[in-house]
Amino acid sequence: MVRISGPFGILLMVTYHFAHMEWPFIQDHLSLFVDYHLVYAVVIVYLLAHHAGHVWGLDGLVERIPLVTRHPSLRPLFA
Repeated sequence: MVRISGPFGILLMVTYHFAHMEWPFIQDHLSLFVDYHLVYAVVIVYLLAHHAGHVWGLDGLVERIPLVTRHPSLRPLFA
């Protein structure tokens, strides 16, 4: 499920980043380009890369559901 929701979360964070911009500064006067939306997007990329859905999420449980085991085409969504 992290593989499905991760790219949408990244897209949402990047969209919020660009919607929240007030030039020349983003949120405070210390940073020109980085705000917490981009940091969250990087965290989502990290969670995707390290298969966090198997550790903290439901991906490991969903992978063992009989529907997913019978239909191997669904496995890439959760593996």
